[in-house]
Amino acid sequence: MVLREQDRQAGQWTNAMIIAFVIGIVWGSVAAFAGRWAVEGSAGTYDVRAVISEWNSKTTEGQNGPHTGYEVLAITEDGRAIELPTRDAFGLADPVVARLSSVTDRVLSVRGAARVVEAHHPWEKITAMSLGLALLVFAAVVLCRLARPGVARKALPFLAGLAFAAFVVLTPVGFGGTAYREAADPVPNFWEHRRDLWGPPPVFARGQTAVSGESAVRVLDGWPGAPSGAEAWLSGFHVLTLRIEASRLGDTALELSADEHGEPERVKDCAGAPGAFDGTTGLVCFVVPPGYRPEYLLVGKLDREVLLKLQ
Repeated sequence: MVLREQDRQAGQWTNAMIIAFVIGIVWGSVAAFAGRWAVEGSAGTYDVRAVISEWNSKTTEGQNGPHTGYEVLAITEDGRAIELPTRDAFGLADPVVARLSSVTDRVLSVRGAARVVEAHHPWEKITAMSLGLALLVFAAVVLCRLARPGVARKALPFLAGLAFAAFVVLTPVGFGGTAYREAADPVPNFWEHRRDLWGPPPVFARGQTAVSGESAVRVLDGWPGAPSGAEAWLSGFHVLTLRIEASRLGDTALELSADEHGEPERVKDCAGAPGAFDGTTGLVCFVVPPGYRPEYLLVGKLDREVLLKLQ
């Protein structure tokens, strides 16, 4: 009978240790995630210009239906590889500006010419900070209860669980890695592929009027940088601004030629700048990849595409 009682007490003690360890893991994981989120939301940030060089997706079947996972890598202005949590928001060779936490080097948001993807929303910052504080209070209460005479040893597996969870969540070998990666593929040169498919289109000299079908476009002036009065975010990019005049343009496409650095993207209405192109005359703005040198303005599409030299 004495041995059975001792075995029963030993089993209860083992179960209590396991439960304390599991509780430590659960609350340590939540607290670590919330704490990191709060730090990223309240600490400083820095911006990095980059160009998307890899875009891969994979769809798998799950219990709740198909799920698509994305891997998007970009090359930064200083040549480093960075992973972006943008899913299918941007395409290959698109120039973007990523905002990273200065503490964790994790991506908080990514902005392109037409949209911005938030990976760290303001309301989540408040929630995470509040949750983190509540968890700290809870952990303190639990530790005080576990530290009572006779059960103080329960605090050891609880603390071990907390430490294990924090290690997995916060360290680079777990889920705490930065956005930077070892390498990424070079940025694809879509200009070469386009020329291989469609051949050389008609070319108009600089200063001439490019004619595509019924549309006619002439570049009056051009300069690097965002125009005065544009929204502040545009100044974070490398920008090329053109002043053009056109007739019968309609929905005829206007693009810049791409190169090995990436593919420029047109900014709608020059991000609110006064004097933006109104269909007849005005400013047209493009965000361009780092190192890009503009050669042509493309007018029209496919068999009606023509090039207007800019240099």
